[in-house]
Order: sequence, then C-alpha cells, then structure tokens
Amino acid sequence: MMWKNNLMKIIFTYIVVAVSSLLTIYAQDYQVSASAPSHVVAGQRFNLTYTCNEKATINLPNIQDFTLLGGPQVSSNSSIEIINGRMSRSSTYSYTYVLQAVKEGSFEIPAAVAVINGKNIRTNQVTIHVGAGNIQQNQQQQTQRGQAQAPANTQLNKEDFFIKAYASTTNPYVGEQVVVNYKLYLPAQVHRYQASIKKNPSSIGFWTYDLSDPQAEPVQTSETVNGKQYTVIDLYSIAVFPQKSGRLTISPLEIQTIIQIPVQQQRSNDPWDMFFNNPFFGGGRMQNVELSISSNSVSFMVKKLPENSPKHFSGLVGDFKLTTSLSRDVLSANDATNYKVTISGKGNIQHIETPDIVFPSDFEVQEPIISDNIQKGKQGVYGSRTFEYVVIPRNQGKFTIPAVSFSYYDKAKQRFISLESDEHKLKITKGKDSQAQLYNSSNKKNVRILGNDIRFIKTNQTNFHTPSVFLKSPLYWIVFSLPLLLFILFVIFRRKQIKERQNISLQKDKKASKMARKRLQKAEKLLKTNNQEQFYIEISKALWGYVSDKFHIPLVELSLDTARTKLEERKLNPIYIDEFLSALNLCEYVRFAPGSDLTPQKMYETAFEFITKIEQELKKNHIV
Repeated sequence: MMWKNNLMKIIFTYIVVAVSSLLTIYAQDYQVSASAPSHVVAGQRFNLTYTCNEKATINLPNIQDFTLLGGPQVSSNSSIEIINGRMSRSSTYSYTYVLQAVKEGSFEIPAAVAVINGKNIRTNQVTIHVGAGNIQQNQQQQTQRGQAQAPANTQLNKEDFFIKAYASTTNPYVGEQVVVNYKLYLPAQVHRYQASIKKNPSSIGFWTYDLSDPQAEPVQTSETVNGKQYTVIDLYSIAVFPQKSGRLTISPLEIQTIIQIPVQQQRSNDPWDMFFNNPFFGGGRMQNVELSISSNSVSFMVKKLPENSPKHFSGLVGDFKLTTSLSRDVLSANDATNYKVTISGKGNIQHIETPDIVFPSDFEVQEPIISDNIQKGKQGVYGSRTFEYVVIPRNQGKFTIPAVSFSYYDKAKQRFISLESDEHKLKITKGKDSQAQLYNSSNKKNVRILGNDIRFIKTNQTNFHTPSVFLKSPLYWIVFSLPLLLFILFVIFRRKQIKERQNISLQKDKKASKMARKRLQKAEKLLKTNNQEQFYIEISKALWGYVSDKFHIPLVELSLDTARTKLEERKLNPIYIDEFLSALNLCEYVRFAPGSDLTPQKMYETAFEFITKIEQELKKNHIV
C-alpha cells in the first residue's frame, strides 16, 4: 500500500507542476494595453492607441461619448535594446484610432478585445477628462509643461555623445562586400546607459545583412578624442553589397538613449556635507538624461567591374572555392546517386545561382535541393551554398558528368578568377528491370527507346484464320477498345497540361526578380531621356509584374488586397508588406498625379529598394 501512496503523490505533484507551468506560459504569452491623453478639450481630436507584442485584431467597444473619425492606422516597430552591455530585441504592433471629444465631462472608454492567434485578450479601460477651453492654448500649456520637466543642464553637452559610422571601404566594386560598423561614444563620466534603435540606416541600392548578435555582449573599449576620454561601444554592424555603380549613400543610424551621470551639487562650508557629497565616497546625486543621437551618413562611389568578364561569371566579388562530390560512382540502372556542388567563401553567398550542368541524356535529374550555411561576424558574411542533385541513370554503360565552372572577381588580385571542378565518371551496370522503356527527360531533346532497341523476330509459323463474322474480328476489338484508348489519351494530355502549367509558374517565380530588374533598367534609360510618361509605365509594370510572377497571381485578379494576402501567406515581415504595398500605391498615384513632389529618380530608387527587401526576406526565411 505504501508504494501505491508514493506513486499517487508523484503523479499528483507532476500534474500540479505541469498545470502551473502551462498557466505561467499562457499568462506571459501576450500583452495588450490601451492609451490615450488623460485631458483634452471639447472639439479636440486625439489618438486612442492599442499596443500589442504580437499581431492582433482589435474589436473596439461601444464608444458613445466620443466621435470615431478614423482608424485603425497600423504600425509596427522592432527595436534593439542595450542595458549594461546586454542586448535584447523586441517587436510591438500599434493600432491607432482618431477620436474627437464632443462634450465636457469625465468619460470612460471600455476595455477592447484583442484577438491574437485565436485567443481573446481584454485591454485596460481608459478614462479621459474633457474640459472647456481653446485647443491651441491647451497645446501650448502641454508644451510648456514638457519643457519644465526637461532635465537640468549638466557639465556635459549634447555634442559629447555621438555615433560614428566606419566603412571598410568607400570605393567598392558592384557586388563587393562592405562592412559598416556603428560605434557609440559616451563620456567617461557616464555610469549607466540604456539605448534602443529608433531608426535603422536606410540603404537604397544595396543588399543588406545585419551582422549584430543580440545574444552577445557589445565590445567596449576606451578612446581619447580631442583630449577627452570616451567609452566606445560596438553598437551595430551591417554588411552591404552595392547593386549598381555610381554614388550611393546609407542614411544615419538613429538611437534613443538614457544615460546616468553624476550631478555636481553646490558646495557648502559644512565639512560633513563636503564629505558625504564627495563622489569618491559614493556621495553626490545621479541624474538620468534622455538623448536622441544620430550617426553620420556613409557615402560610396561604387565602381563598375571590368568588362572582360569570363563566360560563367557569377557577378560576385570576393573569394570563393568550388567542390563537387558523388555519393557513389558504381551502381545499377534505375538506382539513384547524389551529386553535390558546393561553393564556399566570403561574399554574397545567397546570390549564387544554380550552376549550368549538362548531364548525360540517359540520366533522369531532379531539381537541386539548395542548402545554405551562412555565417555572419565582424569580418562580414561568409559560408557556403550547396546544390544537391538526385541522379537516376536509366541505361547501363559508362558515363561522365562534366566539370562545373564558376567565375568571380577577386579584388585583392584585381582580376577575374575562373574555377572548374573535376569530371566524375560513372559505371552503370544492368539493373533488374532493364527492359525497353520509353523515357523522356528534361536533359534530352528527343524521345528515345532505352534498354534493348530491337527484339528478336519470331520465326515459327502461325496460322491465321479470318473470321467470317464481325463479332470478335479485329475491327470489332478496335471499335470496342476505342473509348478506353481515348480516355487514356485524355488523362495523359491533362496531366501533361497540368505539369506544364506548374513549370510555367515555377519559371515565373524564379525569373520574377530578373524580369523586374530588366524593367527597372529600361525605366532608368527612359529617365535619362526625360520620357517620364513611359518611365512611370515601366516602373508600374516592374512592380505589378514582380508581384504577379513571384506569388502566382493572375493579372485579372491582381489588386492590393490579393497582393497583401499572398505576402502574408509567405509569412513576410509586416513592415516590409506595408512598405511594399505603399510603394505600389504610390507608383499609381504618381502616374496619375503629375503635380506630386516625388521625383522620378526617387520613384526609381523606391521601387528598387522594395523589390530588394522582399527578395532578402524570402531568402532569409528559406521561401522559394
């Protein structure tokens, strides 16, 4: 009996711990809060904002005492926060509604319900006092109160806090990797700091990779600048790859920081005050000061690559190696072997395209499986991309897989480098079922008979009897089997048609980015000839054509709503979805609004930037 009681205690304890853990996890999943000004005046417009740590659907309560003018305006923000050397990332989603106060009094906005991943989360209630008065005077009073609450001036000036952006080179080639490091300079008097990124640097015309590790502690060093001692923090790092020649610029990095500094108090003649206020003994008062700091922008003069590029030039700049391997080179017909092509090195690994390999016509070869092993560090982006083919020989014999070629530009050697792998020879023995079979492969131009091309002719005599009636005659069997043959041919044709449609969608998906870039190049030429009407038409074709081809949306169904649906299905960053759709909408607006302040050059750069961002996001999430 004792062992049964002990067993029951163990089971009960396990259940309690499991339920407690689940409740704790559930309680910490989602956070939703409502906020609005506590005091407004009658007739004043104000914002009611619901802030969530996950994407949500807001179900508003019945708001009777205010007029709902519009909303929601959806925005999201991702930030990096550094507290005492430890970095963390967080995302917030804001849903803002515009309300207007109608009458004086104290009113309460009931709790709203936020639906997050199927769960209903209630927000807090908001109380708003509506008073009488002039809106402009009220706003001036709020401004004066904010100024009165500003921290007092200290011995340190705002100019003593700054960020410097350092680029590994400012004169790169197209496609060359450039590492940009952002360093935060804090005076030695700073005891504690907290920093969050307010605005990431914008890089139009670049492929950009974030090199910062949120789990690692930022490196801190000391440096003397203009006779002052500074603590230098490695705040942020990115790797950029310019995609076009000419002058390109990366906008400044902006951060919001709170620093803690000692404030020197007025001295008195009391020796005890002098003793306890001495910072050496831990005395004195500490003060928090909030600052917005921006780095310098970084300008590049990007050079074109030499024109004498080799035949298999990849368009990449860096240092690469090429290797190939075969899982086995002796096998039977209809068995499979794996053929791998690996390109490794330092550079834009994700821009390496599928190599052009001409396999023997007797081989059935599937589309390669692409796997990336990409590392990011202070030296930039490096790693490898592997293309793995499943190869099935259909006939016996000796075959050769030809060498694979890959070319890149080596800046250190100031020349193009062409790499070539070894050939691989295969010995294919006769398989168990190596009979004649009709085989059609994408590697062959014509249909062939594999196996034995000619059968032995039967030499023994056979007596033929011509039936005297139609029943069971050859014509009878032809007429009888004709419907079945027609049905089989229809099924084969239908399957072929479906396969061709799938292949067309796949080809459109792969070529979407290339086609968009060709249209952007054509638009750039039209821009140089000052043909603005045709320029905007080409920009519109580039954006809409890219969405149609990349996400398989028929042109007749193409709209902003269908585009948003497809982008959300691919689980892309909501920020990029909003920006990309804004670019589409802006393009249509500029086409039909000649008086817009947006210049054609800016429109071109905007279209180029957002197509680049979507391609980066798809590759980052391993979405094809």
